[in-house]
Order: sequence, then structure tokens, then C-alpha cells
Amino acid sequence: MTEASRMMKRLSLPGVYYNAKHRINNRMMISLFPAKPNMQVRAAQIRMLYEQGNTIQLLGILTGILAVIMFWDLCDHGMLLLWLSAHIVVSALRLGLNAQFARRRPSSARAMQKWAKLYVAGTFIAGLIWACLCLFYAATWPASYQLILFAIYTGIISASYSTHSPYFVAYLSFYIPPAGFLAYTLLQQHAEGFRTLTALVAIYIAVMYFSALRYHRSVARLLETHFENKRLVDELSTSNLRLGSLADTDELTGLFNRRSMFNRLRSEWNRHFRSQTKFSLLYIDLDCFKQYNDTYGHEAGDQCLGRIAKLLHNHALRSSDMAARFGGEEFALILPETGRHDAEKIAASIIHDLALLHIPHSGSTVTGHVTVSIGIACMVPDEPDNDAILREAADQMLYQAKHAGRDRFVSASGSAMQSGLAPATAA
Repeated sequence: MTEASRMMKRLSLPGVYYNAKHRINNRMMISLFPAKPNMQVRAAQIRMLYEQGNTIQLLGILTGILAVIMFWDLCDHGMLLLWLSAHIVVSALRLGLNAQFARRRPSSARAMQKWAKLYVAGTFIAGLIWACLCLFYAATWPASYQLILFAIYTGIISASYSTHSPYFVAYLSFYIPPAGFLAYTLLQQHAEGFRTLTALVAIYIAVMYFSALRYHRSVARLLETHFENKRLVDELSTSNLRLGSLADTDELTGLFNRRSMFNRLRSEWNRHFRSQTKFSLLYIDLDCFKQYNDTYGHEAGDQCLGRIAKLLHNHALRSSDMAARFGGEEFALILPETGRHDAEKIAASIIHDLALLHIPHSGSTVTGHVTVSIGIACMVPDEPDNDAILREAADQMLYQAKHAGRDRFVSASGSAMQSGLAPATAA
């Protein structure tokens, strides 16, 4: 090894030692304290506090009353009643906060943080009040009463474990005052056996701390998993809706496609069969569209189809109406509960509005702009699942409109109109 490499090694050792020590310190901090959750998890933890708050505070009042009854003969009555009054007042105020939280249902991050601080402050004050119970203790108490006091403290710490651990700061704010006062009180006693009891209480306090920390992390992981699963479900639902929309929609025009049109037509046919009412189907075909593509190009042809689709969509005025593209330049308009006369009005309006658009078409054999031919079929269904009859009738009327010279509609009665402006006779 060269002198230069040995020097570099000596220089690098302090950095390696510092990094390793820093990593160890980080691991210790992670093991002793909970990680900071995201805002969504924290909000759920705060809601859990307030949802369980009423029960724990009512139980706290009951426990306080029992403690006063148990120690009534050993302590100053006035001080005991003062302690109980403070305990009940603080508990009542916290119950009021719980009611306010339930009524307001805060959702913003700032509001949730404010409510969290209020709850933590309340638990800390409640913990201090419970800690003050130690001030009544005297070494001259009978052993049974000393055990009752220790049982009360272990009980309230255990109860706080299950209710406050989800939001760990709330647990610490309640847990530290009574645990600290209890340990301090025991340390002041010099009678035989108190050292052992103090050691056992210290072990209990440590066990409860790490148990609460573990429980807090478990709840946080469950909440994170819940929200992640919810997010995935929402994304899946959105994707399914998008896929369903793509499966039912014509990509070029945004209208419903052939599959969706046939499904709707079958559904409406059966519905009108049950109600025995008329409904109409319009088949719309662009005239000389091959010549349009040859003249202007396929990109212009796609743009033309888009404008026709928008026009038809604007004529599907009701939520039950349906405009669809089911072929290259072939469109359909399903008009539930619409008789022949109203269907003819809509067809005439389509032809008229298209003429007003005046989309140039120099290759047309009809006129100098884009036109359509429309076949109209109107029926009262006489048997279920036989909508093919209506489609065949509309297709036959479309053929007649084409044969009669295009730029017109033809319905089953044989009436026709050219450009929506003047009647014409079907050939």
C-alpha cells in the first residue's frame, strides 16, 4: 500500500465512523419514537380519538367517583371533593369538545391540527389531575388501600393505551403525568419492599410505553393500507368507467358506437313493447362521401365526420335520445316515444342545419356542399327482441332516399323533403 493510499484511509476513517454512528442514532430514534404519518392517516387517527372520547371520559368520571368513595375515610374530604370537582369539570369540557367535533366534522388539514392540539391539551390536563391523586397518598395507608391506588393508576394507564395510542402524542400527554408522579411517590418511600415495588412499576411503565408504541404503529399501518386500498379501488373504478366509455364510444366522433347502439335499440324496443308506445329510428348517411375523401383527403374527411357527429348530438335533445355512428359515414338517431311526424321534423331540421353549415363538397353529384340522406322507421313493437325489423325498415327508407336523389329524408309513409326546404316526391 502506498503512502498516499494509507493517508487517504486515515482521512476517511472519521467520516465512516460518523456515518455509522449517525445511522445507529437514526435507528434508535425510529425504535423509540413513532414515525410521522401522512395527513390522511393523521386525520383518521384524530377522528378515532374523538369517536372514543365520550366513552373514556364517562368511564373516567365514574372511576374518579369510585376513587373518592374508596379513599373517603383516609383523606381530607374537602381536598378530595376539590379534586373530584376539577376532574368532572375537565371531563365535561372534553365531552363538549367531542360534541362540537361531531357536529362540525372538520376535514381540512389546518382544522384537524387545531382539534388535535385541543384534544392533546385536554388529555394532558386530565393526566395531571389523575397525577394529583398521588398527593393524597401516605405510607401509613393500609396495604389494601395502597394496592387499590396502584390498581387505579395501572387501570387508567391501560385504558389510555387502547384509546389514545392511535395518536401517540395524546397517549404520552396522558401517560407521563400519572406515571411520573407514581414513580416519584414510590421513590420517596423508604419502607421495606418499596424499592422492589418501584422497580416493578418502572418495568410496567416501560412495557406500557413500548406496547403503546407498537400498537400505534400497527394502527398507522392498517390505516395506510386502508387508504392505499381505497385509492387503488377508486383508480380501478375510474379505469373501468374509462374502459367502459371507450368500449361504448366511437373514437373519432365521440358518439356511441355500433355495439352500444344495438344494445340500446334492443332495450328500447323491449321497453316500448311493454308500454305499447311508438318509437323511431333514423338512419343517416353522408352523400358522396367517398368522393369527399378523394377530393379533400382522409384527414378532412375525419373532420367532416366530426362536424356531422356534433350536429346529430345537438339534435338528441332528451337524455333518452341517442346519436351513434355505426359505420364509416353511417349514423343513427334513436328517438324513444317519438311518432313519425315528430321524427320527420327532426330529420328536416338536421338537413336544414347541415345546409346552413355549408361544408364545401366540390365532388358531390348533388350540390356544392355536404348533404345527408335519412331513412325513418317508426313502429309500435309487436313482440320482444325483434328490433331487427325496425333496423331493416330504416335501412329500406334510407335506400329509397338515396334512390330518390339524396339530400332528403324518406319515412315509411313515403313522404320526403329535399334540403329541409321544399317537399320532393320519392321515386
